Amino acid sequence: MIKKIFLNGLSVALMLMLPGCKKPYETYKTTYKTEGAQHYADKAVDPLEATKKNIKHMTLPEVRAARVYFEQKDEVELIEKTLTHIIKLSDNYQEKADCLYELATIQLSLGRLEKARELFEQLLREYPGASFKKEACYRQLVAHYWDCSDASHDQEMTEKTLQLVQSFNKEWDAGEYAESLQEIEDHCYKVLFDAELLRMDFYLTKYRVFQDQDSLRSAQMRLAYILEKLLEPQKKLSSQAKDALIEEYQAIKELDVEKKQEKYDLLMKVLTALEKDEN
Repeated sequence: MIKKIFLNGLSVALMLMLPGCKKPYETYKTTYKTEGAQHYADKAVDPLEATKKNIKHMTLPEVRAARVYFEQKDEVELIEKTLTHIIKLSDNYQEKADCLYELATIQLSLGRLEKARELFEQLLREYPGASFKKEACYRQLVAHYWDCSDASHDQEMTEKTLQLVQSFNKEWDAGEYAESLQEIEDHCYKVLFDAELLRMDFYLTKYRVFQDQDSLRSAQMRLAYILEKLLEPQKKLSSQAKDALIEEYQAIKELDVEKKQEKYDLLMKVLTALEKDEN
């Protein structure tokens, strides 16, 4: 249990080191701050006077002024409410997209990952012409990646993250996100790799205990999946990630072969595949 907690904490710490994966709230304060807040604000409206009204009863000029005021004060909860109200009242395409993007970013920064994903998906669906579409795609991807360690998602979130990475690289020049995307991709493939090894180990254990041939065939199927989907496409893992895997599974050679021959044979195939790719 202590080891699990440590590894989960280490995983979160590593993710927070990636671009776009800063600490909650810090991300919001240092990310896309819209010029639209100032651009659309009516200079005739006193921001302080506007804030004295209940936000849901504010006019569009009043809520715009209140948004500027609350952003200056970093009143996140009130910023969320003004953004939501502006989206409801405004008929300006760029302003609505601008507010929805900032609202989604706040959710991401506060760790409300499901809500962040919903809002980024809405933004990309309803405002495909938004000027910050590339960054929105990246942050949507990060919102999925942060949830990869959540056991309730099984491997679905990890696979979805990989799909988003591949889509991003097809649509955009990765640019400043290139290193981060490579790290995310490598980590996701290793998560899937480790999960498949655990499945294979389960079937091998079942085979050893019950001599169940179906379990051995299932283990072989898991190995085939690892080789075909996770390791065979050589570009899927960076050299550094492959080195780490090889080093980790060199320990296989120290197993008691008499008792774990099947596992040894299967995992050595994985090791051989990796070693071939390195040569």
